[in-house]
Amino acid sequence: MTTPDREVLVVGAGPAGCWAARRLAEKGRDVALADENPGPRRSVVCTGIIGSEAFGALPLPESAVTDVVRRAWFYSPSGTAVRHEPSRPLARVVDRTRFDAALAGGAREAGAELLRSHAARSVRREKGRVVVGFRTPDGEREIGARVLVVATGHQRWLHEDTRLGVPGYYVHGVHADLPFGSLDGAELYFGNRVAPGFFAWAVPFGNGLARLGVLAPQGSRRLFRRFVAGEPIRSRLAPEARTEAFVRRRLHSRGIVQGPVSPSYADRVLAVGEAAGQVKTTTAGGIYYGMLGAGIAADVLDHALATGRLDARSLAGYEEAWKARLGPEIDLGLRLQRAVRGLDDRQIDRVFESLQSGMGAVVRRVVHFDWQRSAVRVLLGGVLASVVS
Repeated sequence: MTTPDREVLVVGAGPAGCWAARRLAEKGRDVALADENPGPRRSVVCTGIIGSEAFGALPLPESAVTDVVRRAWFYSPSGTAVRHEPSRPLARVVDRTRFDAALAGGAREAGAELLRSHAARSVRREKGRVVVGFRTPDGEREIGARVLVVATGHQRWLHEDTRLGVPGYYVHGVHADLPFGSLDGAELYFGNRVAPGFFAWAVPFGNGLARLGVLAPQGSRRLFRRFVAGEPIRSRLAPEARTEAFVRRRLHSRGIVQGPVSPSYADRVLAVGEAAGQVKTTTAGGIYYGMLGAGIAADVLDHALATGRLDARSLAGYEEAWKARLGPEIDLGLRLQRAVRGLDDRQIDRVFESLQSGMGAVVRRVVHFDWQRSAVRVLLGGVLASVVS
């Protein structure tokens, strides 16, 4: 009988992977957390905004917070502004390098072994375990475990080799942290010239910086260059940040999974975070949803390890559980994406006009940073229905 090297091997030390490793280690499981980077990633495409609820629900590192978002401004193609300012702060902005480092440290303190510079290159199943081959600075290495947690985002080869599902599609995110004038909260810009079907943003990042970005189905780099070269952005950039060369050195981009990845389980394998499609489809934010999914995965795996039932059929309850928690939000966000995809700028302006009227008060009463289903229903059933009629 083959003896596994570990009970659990988690591949990917982003927020979801770190949280899964920590929760399993806290339950007394023997866990290794492997990541391809030598340290916390320094180039993460993420606004860094995390809703205030998440800081109350999870032990997130306050030391990584760089700013607080108390209000948000939404701008239509013609410049119509809608302000949202709840009684409590909307969210906090974190430095993802410090944030991820603290989460990895929490997993290590709980008892997980942290393996840096371990790039997964192969995976195979043997009787009683899964074996992952890694490239490390010291050469090739294999690590076996009773169960594998995939927390790498979507990597086609890894999903295929472990028999996980594939994403429905991606959107493309681009951002840069640039010297910027003061921001009165987060700013989001809409319109087909700015970001067709999605939005561009400016978020206070502390220390005189703003995180500027664009989310769109394609062409995000071109759209980003247009966004920062136009008003009201360019005049608030520091003079040195108005050159294309300066911006290019600070630019980060990647695709972001949209929609559930199903199945998110296989024999002796679970996917968490973006690898499972646990991403908000209204904003493409994945930190809180991914960590919630990872917590569910830890509970399911702890029980499965105790019973020895680690086949796909026994692990199917994981997907049922996380979809019960997150699925309605994700699905309704996809419906909203489809509804706004065909709107022209005049129709988007009419949506903003509605939001400035009594309909806006209805939306503001039900909107929530992380749980947006009620607000989306109002938009789909009232505002957007009147615009396209």
